[in-house]
Amino acid sequence: MFFCLGLAMALSCQLRSRRVVPTLLRVKGAAALLALLACVCASAGEAKRSPVTVRVMTRNLYLGTNLDAIVQAKSTPEAFSAVEKGWADVQANDFPTRARAIAREIARARPDFAGFQELSLYRTQTPADFTVTPATTVALDYAKELRKALAARKLHYRFLAIANETDAELPSGDPPNMDIRLTVRDGLLVRIDKEIKIRRVRSGLYSTTTSLFGGFVIAKRGWVLADATIAGRTFRVVTTHLESFNDTSQVAQGKELVAAGGPATTSLPTILLGDLNSRADGTGTPTHADLLAAGFQDAWTQAHPGDIGLTCCHGDDLRDVGGPFYSRIDYVLMRNGFRAVAAGIVGQKPGDRLGGLWPSDHAGVWARLLLP
Repeated sequence: MFFCLGLAMALSCQLRSRRVVPTLLRVKGAAALLALLACVCASAGEAKRSPVTVRVMTRNLYLGTNLDAIVQAKSTPEAFSAVEKGWADVQANDFPTRARAIAREIARARPDFAGFQELSLYRTQTPADFTVTPATTVALDYAKELRKALAARKLHYRFLAIANETDAELPSGDPPNMDIRLTVRDGLLVRIDKEIKIRRVRSGLYSTTTSLFGGFVIAKRGWVLADATIAGRTFRVVTTHLESFNDTSQVAQGKELVAAGGPATTSLPTILLGDLNSRADGTGTPTHADLLAAGFQDAWTQAHPGDIGLTCCHGDDLRDVGGPFYSRIDYVLMRNGFRAVAAGIVGQKPGDRLGGLWPSDHAGVWARLLLP
């Protein structure tokens, strides 16, 4: 840039000489103008390339119950009884209270983007009619409760998109007395009291699904993405939740994530937030390793070399203090330019509990990322 200014000044000085012929004046005048324009363009380019810091968080919110007893039931009456117990667990695990704890975490971390998994929606119907008429009475909406908790703290956020994924309805009780309908969702939250321009928002489902109950329920997984600009730098944020009931499905979904046309396939700097259900130590599925092989870097590993950073899991009953975590399956990953400056884990210490409950069965992960 200093070279450009020098060139323009030199040309300007020459133009002031009385010995320059008119034609040369015009030529050098044009050259001076071009030099100055080049400087302006260079300055604009430098401004757009200013380093940008982005704060993010990923948070699995927990359905409120473990579905294994339902999925593994040996008979229809056993399954319906498990649904009844599961619904009692959801109520005991009290998401309205837990939402306040999540809002407290957000107030401390102040992420620009937060990706949520298991952003559940429960609907009920009485009397039970199985699947004749879908249940429509909203009994518990995690997104609504989270919005309320954020507003109570005067935190300025909104959901860019909420993706509906698995949608299953089963009778509860033996004999059944009501239907419980669960819609499992992912959501991407953005901070709105900061200069963040959202250029594109999309959500979708993976083509790979998992059949449960002999095909009666199809477990679907998906993603939400946003292309955003901060201080002239445009990047992509993706949140996802990969399959937990079937390893083969999970690995295939991970490949879809980074395949041609996949949500994480872009030349833009990219941040991936999610519960991948793939252990970082490599003892489970290769999904985490596959993503690293595809060019992603792990924010936790960059910020805390040698620290395993366990994120999973508390017990099914969040009232229990429980034992230590045993795996790391929740991630902030990045590629195409981002690097981690700092990262932390929330929701694993006794002081993180609120109203006698853990915020979730998982811990959350936050990270501060730099785009140089």
